[in-house]
Amino acid sequence: MADKKTDKDPCWKNYEQVGMKKKDGKKVPNCVPKKSGKKEK
Repeated sequence: MADKKTDKDPCWKNYEQVGMKKKDGKKVPNCVPKKSGKKEK
């Protein structure tokens, strides 16, 4: 848990939230690895 951030971002370091997903009937943040070297539209 050392990589877990304590600010508003619910994802780990080098991960970003892209919406929500359902897990065990609950809505949780969908965290995916950040893309490096590419610009997003």
